[in-house]
Amino acid sequence: MVYSIHPIGHVEKNDTGIYLVINPEIWDATIHVDLFSHLIILWWIHERDTEENRTTLISYPPRNKGVEPSGAFSCRSPSRPNPIGHTIVKLLEVDVENHRLKIDHMDATHGSPIVDIKPYLPSSDRVDDARVAPWFIDLVPRYS
Repeated sequence: MVYSIHPIGHVEKNDTGIYLVINPEIWDATIHVDLFSHLIILWWIHERDTEENRTTLISYPPRNKGVEPSGAFSCRSPSRPNPIGHTIVKLLEVDVENHRLKIDHMDATHGSPIVDIKPYLPSSDRVDDARVAPWFIDLVPRYS
């Protein structure tokens, strides 16, 4: 079965900041987004959407520094069967006039298509005492 995804906008990076530019016809979907401090962004890793990258199932995480090869579902490699990126961002500003959400950072590149936006909910999106692979240990904040 084949599914289709229609981008809801794109990433814009310029001298004034990083923005999620939302297609005007769906701007109403952002109503009350300003009530949240953080958002979950799903985006298409369009620069890796090739047959070669979609069939790369094994890589060395993170960024080829891992000791052992791991499957695409065990690392954050952009080479994966469906090149979907996931980033949690801080919402800085809602620009209604230009249909943009200004955010604090984004690991997507300028022009990357945005697939979906969800509000970050600490009650369900944070997992206490999560276990991670050894190569990610230094990336996980320690809570006391």
